[in-house]
Amino acid sequence: MKMIKAIARKEFIHVIRDPRTLIIILILPLFQLLMFGYALSFDIDNIPTGVYDSDRTATSRKLVDNFSSSGYFNITARPAQADFAERLDDGSIKVAIVIPQGFEEDLLSDEKAKLQVIVDGSDPTLARVGVGYSSAIIGRFSSKVTAESLYRRGVDISRSQVPIQASSRVWYNPELRSVNYIVPGLIALILMTVTTITISLAIVREKEKGTLENLIISPIKSWELILGKIAPYVLIAFVEALLITATGMLWFNVPMNGSLLLLFLGLVIYVAGTLGLGLVISAATDSQQVASFAAFMATFLPSFLLSGFVFPIKSMPLVLQFLTYLVPARYFIVVVRGIFLKGTGLSVLWPDFLALAAFAALTIIVASLRLRRAFA
Repeated sequence: MKMIKAIARKEFIHVIRDPRTLIIILILPLFQLLMFGYALSFDIDNIPTGVYDSDRTATSRKLVDNFSSSGYFNITARPAQADFAERLDDGSIKVAIVIPQGFEEDLLSDEKAKLQVIVDGSDPTLARVGVGYSSAIIGRFSSKVTAESLYRRGVDISRSQVPIQASSRVWYNPELRSVNYIVPGLIALILMTVTTITISLAIVREKEKGTLENLIISPIKSWELILGKIAPYVLIAFVEALLITATGMLWFNVPMNGSLLLLFLGLVIYVAGTLGLGLVISAATDSQQVASFAAFMATFLPSFLLSGFVFPIKSMPLVLQFLTYLVPARYFIVVVRGIFLKGTGLSVLWPDFLALAAFAALTIIVASLRLRRAFA
């Protein structure tokens, strides 16, 4: 036990005195959280929009005002109809609204009023959102104008029977804030990447300096060296997790609807798996450059692309869906989002906890075997 404490103390002092390691462990995760938290947003608003209103009536102006006041469309140009193609080509507008002459007359006379909305499809996400928002605005406006027309004719619209009356509610994220979805996922992504990289460099650093051979021939047992090496990084990983979680809750106002104790349990298992993976990489590499590159490739890309962090797993090709089962971040993202947003308990999340525990056990066993071979 004294030997483990001595090695852990030495490693902890090294971390504190190494500014590069401190930056990677403490500053980089917060920077990544802030950068991704603001940059990765699915809340699309202020879409640059051009309007050509050849009707120029009170009704057409009200419709344009509805688009402008929605917050989703920013009327930046009112070019001639012939200039719309050029504006869409150069990207100065993403949506074009063309209101033909006679629009008000057709609408008030119960004729089908024609209206054209042209959307730049080079950005599919923006195009889908633009079409959806514009359809909703036009639908509400049409219903309002129709109701006003019936009222002027003396029809009591309060007694009219509506075949279907839908009432929609959004659970868990009523304001549809994408940051509530992104930030919990970032906790999983950042912990996986940073923790694995830092622990993978710990053993490799000893290899490069030639001090690992001295440790091998010393009376220190292999398991004592491993525990002593990873002990400081376990503590640092939890400090890092607390910083990221607190920043997400306090800076981005992400709600915590579940159990902090359950989240802590998930962090313990997840961090154990990331440390085990880092040890496997350190045992298989001989330089810090190769170790950091291998750790990055093994953690960031799979966690970003195949975990459900950004892209829904159900929308992926079947082959990739099977590959996601090998990515531990897939399970922890379900855990952390469930606890943060839904207040989900262990009765629902136990399969994901079990998968994380299996990954942690597997990586630690493999790392122990590889490192034991190195000490042999």
